[in-house]
This record gives sequence, structure tokens and C-alpha cells, in this order.
Amino acid sequence: MPELKTRVAKYEASPTNILVTQPVSTKATRGKTIALLICGVPVCAEFNDAATQAANLLGWKVIRIPLGTSPQEFTNAYNLAIQDKPDMVVGSGLPRSLFSSQLDTLQQMNIPVIEWSSGITPVPGHLWVNADTPLYQASGVMLAEVLAENGNLKSHVVTFSDVQYPMTEFMVHALQQYGPQICPTCTFDLQEEPASAIGSLGPIVTAYLQQHPNTNYVFCGFGDLCQGVGEAIKAAGFHNVKIVTRDSSTTNFQNIKTGLEWASLPLPIYQTGYQIIDLAQRIFNNQTTANTELSPMQIVTHITDPASQTIGAVPDFKAQYQALWKLNG
Repeated sequence: MPELKTRVAKYEASPTNILVTQPVSTKATRGKTIALLICGVPVCAEFNDAATQAANLLGWKVIRIPLGTSPQEFTNAYNLAIQDKPDMVVGSGLPRSLFSSQLDTLQQMNIPVIEWSSGITPVPGHLWVNADTPLYQASGVMLAEVLAENGNLKSHVVTFSDVQYPMTEFMVHALQQYGPQICPTCTFDLQEEPASAIGSLGPIVTAYLQQHPNTNYVFCGFGDLCQGVGEAIKAAGFHNVKIVTRDSSTTNFQNIKTGLEWASLPLPIYQTGYQIIDLAQRIFNNQTTANTELSPMQIVTHITDPASQTIGAVPDFKAQYQALWKLNG
């Protein structure tokens, strides 16, 4: 426990610096067009706003294309991006098998692609990945230690995930594998749910808790999956169960403030929007993209302003990126 407390305290500390320190080699050329394929969960809308804001600072145009939630919609979205012939395509969160032929077409057209929060294998000179597999595996390890420490090595955790989102799966399986190692007296259960459970998971969680009354932590692999869960379990009388999420949205942050949820390991979504545009500039400049796939990770349990753009992020990330982009002079 003393070792865990020291480690968890570091996880709770606010990050101070973005992880890329080398300025862009050449100031961005105005007039570029970026096609943003927006995934079908609410947190992606927040990312889209941030990436659009960052692109606008450079004089770039953003085309927004809804990605949808089904394989057919994924394919259609990438086909629309191909038709628009942008300077770059940015997608998120899906396995390559769902749009592999479209990626091949974009490569033949010499249009670079960035996939964020994705386990896709990069293709040098054509396909880049941001917020990649090791980052999510590390977050699973962090969460295992946080849950073990908070429960005084008596934690009983149920995780809800969705196989459609590979990065979530990397994380929850890391949690499942590492949790029993760090805490043999804890239990870690995994429940897979379809994307259709978003917004309707509450009754499913309540039923699980009724069957497993010793459960004291509910973890959702991404924040939007836990929509309505806090209200449902409180109404069912489960007042000692703590809800934890990853890649949380403003709704989750509001729930932490009001006590419906306990903690989040947020993807700093607004900083991620700027991070993608930073990566895009480096790709256009043919310079190194080292460290651009990394994001800060912080366990957040206290929130004053749920709408803040700096939850889990470097507080002055906008100013730090603008300095790297040579916009200050």
C-alpha cells in the first residue's frame, strides 16, 4: 500500500508540459484542407471543435464528415473523404479491416492519413497514428493500481467495454491482466456490450450489481458508454459503488462534480485536437513526428468546471502549441 499510494499520487498530479518540444521547421502554409471523420460518440464532437479551432489558426479549412456507428457508415465516410480530395484525412478509433481499401486508395492518391485513438499499424510516409496502443495499455495499468489502492486492496471491479473500439479493448485487457497481479485479493470482471448500449447501459449495470453485490467499482472503457449509469445505480440503492471512466466527455465531468461518478482518466480531448493539427504540420513539412503520438495521462477525481478545456491536459497547451507553430511573431 505505501508503494501504491506514492504511485497513485503521481498519477493524480497535473501535467505541465506538452511532450513535443521541437518547433515546426516551417510555418504552416495557409489554404490546406483537412477532412475530419467524426466518430459516433459525443466526445468526438469536442475533439472536432478543438481540431477545427487549431486548424483555423493556421488558415486551414476543415471538412466535417460524420463517421457513423456501423461498418457501412464507416466505409461511406471514407468514400466521401476520397471524393473531396483534401490535403489530409483524419479518422479515429476503428480497426483497419473496416476501411482498408479506402486507406489504400488514399495512399495511391498520395493523401496522408492520421488515425487517432487507433491501433492501426502506421505506414511510413502515408499513415500516422496518434494516441496509440501502448498509451492505452499503460492507462489500463494505471487504472488497476488506482482501483487497488483506493479499495485498500479489497476492490471488486466490473468493466464494461465494446469490442468495436480496439483501443478500449487494449486498455481493458491490460487492466484485466495486470489487476490480479498487483492485487491478488481483488477481483476484475469484464463485460462486453455492443455500441447500441451507449445511453442504455444503466439497467444492464444495475442487473449486474444485483447479481454481484460485493462489486464496489464500475469502470466504463469510454465515458459515453456510462451515460445514465450513475443515476440508474443510485435509484436502485447502490450508494457505495464508484464509477470510473476513460476518454470522458463533459457529461462525465459534470457527474464527477455532482458525485454521480467518482473518477476519470480523460483523454485530454481539446489538447488532442491541437496535437493532431501539430502532427499534420510536421507531416506536411517532412520532419520528425517523434513523441506526437503521446498524450498526458492524469487520474481526475475533483472537478470544479466540467466545461473546462484543460481537464487532464497541460493547462496552457494552446499557448505552448502556438509557440511551436511560430504564430507568436
